[in-house]
Amino acid sequence: MEGNVRVGLIGLGEISLIHEAGYQESGAAQLVAFCDVDIERARERAEPYGAKYYDDYEKLLEDEEVETVDIMLPHYLHYKVAKEALLAGKHVVVEKPVTMKYQEAMDLIRTAKSMGLRFFVAENTRYVKAYQEILQVLRSGELGNVYYVRTLIAGSEVARYSDTGSWIRQKSRSGGIVLDAGVHTFYLFRWFFGGIKEIKDAFSWHLLGADAEDNAVIIGELSNGAFFVSQFSDTSELPWTERLEVYSRNGVLLVDQLVNPPAKVYHGTMDEEGRVLGVEYDPVGWKARSIIEEIKDFVGAIVEKRDSLADPEDAAYAVKDVEEVQSKLSVREHI
Repeated sequence: MEGNVRVGLIGLGEISLIHEAGYQESGAAQLVAFCDVDIERARERAEPYGAKYYDDYEKLLEDEEVETVDIMLPHYLHYKVAKEALLAGKHVVVEKPVTMKYQEAMDLIRTAKSMGLRFFVAENTRYVKAYQEILQVLRSGELGNVYYVRTLIAGSEVARYSDTGSWIRQKSRSGGIVLDAGVHTFYLFRWFFGGIKEIKDAFSWHLLGADAEDNAVIIGELSNGAFFVSQFSDTSELPWTERLEVYSRNGVLLVDQLVNPPAKVYHGTMDEEGRVLGVEYDPVGWKARSIIEEIKDFVGAIVEKRDSLADPEDAAYAVKDVEEVQSKLSVREHI
């Protein structure tokens, strides 16, 4: 891939290392600036590239060498920094959730279009190999009408929730697990089934005593008429995983990133083996791989002047679904 997209990274937490790997693999990006409130961290990350480093994102936005800005900050800062970056004339990549409010997300999308800039949302769901394989089966018509879908996103954020100074504990800054993890599932529902038709019930737990919920269950109906149940957990002591179950009268699709093989399709009670789909078992690396692929796609979209696979409007609608869930979310006491 030809081209030299000059990128500045804002927010150098753990996820930024995976984004960095994506830019390196793209073969068409140059990391020219790093920014973090910890100036020593910024300096250390910039040194191997001979790049500039800042502890103030506004100074990075003033840097004329930076063409594209990748924003990996706490959720409540996404809209403010992304809007300033667009107004500074930069293409923007922002980690999910795109913003904390749907109208803010749509404002960013409209601003980018009006200024002739590219705006990308790092929604790695679109780049998970298992989901790409599942979509092919769904589109083939092999299963027929889907009547029930169940999803799970689970892993451990216990360390961060236990840190009383962490932004993730504060509902006003993180949005809780429904915003943090729910946007993945709601994006998937829009991609596969046309989105959510109605939220029937939504309830949460605060197992770690934080203001933001760390567990939630959502029940509703999809646009295709299927019933769904989605569960999210930040208190699961296992490698991060996602599970998807799709039920129809003709068969069942199963995805579980901690099971080998991770993706299968079954047809009937006598089909004990099922058919294995072409997904590599990688319980530790599957998520990082999808993030790397999304960054490569974003770079390619800039160089080739095309749309990315992940439509930012779909990511915005996922936030809209979160707002609907939050309006119905009730807290259940943990026993």
